[in-house]
Amino acid sequence: MPGTAPRVAALRWALPALLWALLIAPGPAAAASARPTGPVDGPADVALAVGATSAAAAVTGLWLRSRYRRDAPEARRAESGEP
Repeated sequence: MPGTAPRVAALRWALPALLWALLIAPGPAAAASARPTGPVDGPADVALAVGATSAAAAVTGLWLRSRYRRDAPEARRAESGEP
């Protein structure tokens, strides 16, 4: 059974982190803002973002499909040395 050194090391890290969290948490939260943050908030920009994300997902799916495609039975037999 290991000694107390790992527990002491964990406490030496956890206690200061816990104290900082308790010190920061009661502070006042910043006011929330629901206004646009820049000039690129129009419907065309949203459509562009959705289209780019969809294209990236499709390309990633095709790449993964080509990378992990199952080999034909003949190729598997050749690798294993079966006649």
